[in-house]
Amino acid sequence: MNFAHLHLVLTHFPPVLSLGGAISAAAGILLPRRRRGLIELALLLLIVVGATMPLVYIAGDRAAEKIGRVEGVQQDAIAPHQRAAGIALSVSIAAACVAIVLLVVARRRGSLTRALQVLVLIVAMASAAAIGWTANLGGEIHHPEIHNHV
Repeated sequence: MNFAHLHLVLTHFPPVLSLGGAISAAAGILLPRRRRGLIELALLLLIVVGATMPLVYIAGDRAAEKIGRVEGVQQDAIAPHQRAAGIALSVSIAAACVAIVLLVVARRRGSLTRALQVLVLIVAMASAAAIGWTANLGGEIHHPEIHNHV
């Protein structure tokens, strides 16, 4: 397995987990009976995403060295994906740090205030948006089936 393969395997986790975190946070706010468990799930997912994103980023950086020489690759799509990946990396790590603090607060107090629950949702949505944007740009690199060239 090379870095390009590893990057492709790992890239599926952050978009799914970050979206799951945003959905869990929203459901936790909207469903009072399940609030604590869903909010904590959102926090845990944000932490996992923040922990895995450096691996995805490093593998992607190494993959860019190889994929730049592959025929059929949209060379002009690599740089925007790399820039977006840097932003997604920063946002996801920041979200994970916020999630760690809020998880400690939730465990000590027994729950989070409504304002902190909304903060969880905002952080989760920011992480999901940055990662989703990056994933979309990554798909532009070498997925001809998603282009409207027909």
